[in-house]
Amino acid sequence: MTALAGVWRLDGTAAAESCRSMNNAQATYGPDGEGFWDGGDVAFGLRRFDCLDEDRFDTPPLTSGCGRYHLVADVRLDDRDGLSAALGLDPSHAAHSSDTRLLLAAWERWQTGLFDHVYGDYAFAVWDMRERQLTLARDALGTKPLQYHRQDGLFAFASMAKGLHALADVPIGPNLSRVTELLALLPEGGPETWFQDIYRVEPGHYVQITATGQTAHRHWNPSRTMPVPETFEAQVEGLRQHLDRAVQARLRGAGRRIGSHLSAGLDSSAVAATAARLMAERGGRVTAFTSSPRAGFVLPGTPGQVEDETELAAATAALYPNMDHVVLRNDGRDLTAGLDRGFHLLERPALNICNTRWMDHIHEEARRLDLNVLLVGAMGNMTFSFDGKTRPGELLKKGDLVGFLRQGHALAREKRMNWKGYLAQGLGPWMPTVLWRIISRIRGRIAALGDYSAVKESAVEAYDLKSRARDLGHDLEYRSEADAFSQRLRILRRVDFGNYAKGVTGGWGLDVRDPTSDRRLVEYCLALPTEAYLNDGLPRRLARLGLTDRLPAVVLEERRKGYQAADWFENLQASRESLLQEVRRLRNVDGVADVLDLDRLETLLDSMPETDWTARETMRHYRLVVLRAVSVGHFMRKATRTNA
Repeated sequence: MTALAGVWRLDGTAAAESCRSMNNAQATYGPDGEGFWDGGDVAFGLRRFDCLDEDRFDTPPLTSGCGRYHLVADVRLDDRDGLSAALGLDPSHAAHSSDTRLLLAAWERWQTGLFDHVYGDYAFAVWDMRERQLTLARDALGTKPLQYHRQDGLFAFASMAKGLHALADVPIGPNLSRVTELLALLPEGGPETWFQDIYRVEPGHYVQITATGQTAHRHWNPSRTMPVPETFEAQVEGLRQHLDRAVQARLRGAGRRIGSHLSAGLDSSAVAATAARLMAERGGRVTAFTSSPRAGFVLPGTPGQVEDETELAAATAALYPNMDHVVLRNDGRDLTAGLDRGFHLLERPALNICNTRWMDHIHEEARRLDLNVLLVGAMGNMTFSFDGKTRPGELLKKGDLVGFLRQGHALAREKRMNWKGYLAQGLGPWMPTVLWRIISRIRGRIAALGDYSAVKESAVEAYDLKSRARDLGHDLEYRSEADAFSQRLRILRRVDFGNYAKGVTGGWGLDVRDPTSDRRLVEYCLALPTEAYLNDGLPRRLARLGLTDRLPAVVLEERRKGYQAADWFENLQASRESLLQEVRRLRNVDGVADVLDLDRLETLLDSMPETDWTARETMRHYRLVVLRAVSVGHFMRKATRTNA
């Protein structure tokens, strides 16, 4: 991983000093050295975090053989051999080339056509000396961040906002529109970031900049009609091959020990198990981390939820002699304790500070064990372990009433879904909003924005969130859908994880890698018919039947969903005073009271219940409304640089 920086002084003045300031501001993300290129009015810099064997051959920024192109990149390539062969490189030469050098060779050959040939996690910038044009790009799922600022006479880019804020020309302040959208859980669509006047290269896009303007282009457009195997048995085999290749690619540079999340579910379990199988071939080991409630915690016993994932995770670990299972129990730390550090490292509001605490606990232990790579499975639910719940609507959409009734009967027979829920799932896409809200209320589901957000109605109107949601294809009422491809693709693009990954590198020296975000795995899973994911009363069919070669039956057959941080309310109770203090401080921050309903938040904290934390309304009020609002409010307070 590498932190990038670059400056183009459009007025022709020297750029080097500005770029060096940006480079220094991002030192926390790159402790292994720096690189610099001075092109007069254009300058590139980087801070290195070495975690690949080939990094030692790298001396970036790099210049092409013809001297026309200059490139800096934050990159980990997949399929180096395939790319080298496509470029016609000598194998011995390619073996001693860094990923950055291979990327530059690909740019020399194909320019913006390289996206059809390059796989992996990357963000890069290329300066074309002849055309006086700058190109910025990110990989399909946006694993690595890249942000920029433009004003008269200046264009600058950096991996993180703090690099841009090192320039006196760049204003510092929160982007109220973006944080308001987060409170409504809108997808992170468009180039805006959490800071005013700072923009991002969107995942799967490249931006080309000239002296007169800039244009953005989407380079990743997965196909609905990509050829896939016709039989389910062949589809399963295809999944196994794609998953093996995706995990194998992410073992590079990890040495003989790698870390991994390990939950009770299918996603991280599949990743950890696959890593153990592959590491065993080289005599390596996997340290698998499971978060659990504190010792002695009395589980609420909420129906349909796995509140302590330890036992199921241990069943997976027991299958692999080279997997070391580490259970990390809740240490009761104040929920506000990590907010300042999170702002400094992530430069964005955390979506769920309950989960932030247990994830940071894993990061701390992984660092203590001297691991440098941590595998996760964040995209699994929208790839191989998709539940297929769009199928009822899809069957009705194409007029297959017999198929619709058959699937409903099978789900009811297997006690996976009752007929009321099934009919709501199938008919929901076409129900009037009012009717859907009534049904959702009866079923105890989220029915309106206020159920899960403290955003003020005046802010909803001021920032036109309802229109914005429609533009992004997001339903604020969360009605069911009837198009698996579009739903999953939208959710895959919903959150930009680049800042999270870079923040973990800066805070704990870990390279977080997600095999479930592998582009070829994602494209394969998106192209499979929904029948592969739901059929004969079995949701998550592809994963449940496709992972029998690597996960225990007790995990594959588990019907409950994992519930992370089940003892969250104990942390909330212990953090009540600090949460109240944070809310009260927000009253002195300009703009916050226009966005957040601070009176509601303070009332909820003042009237916090002592018992009955399993009630849906209570959970929503505190875990969703209060904690998310505090996270967003804290970000706004820090971003305004106020003394409040």
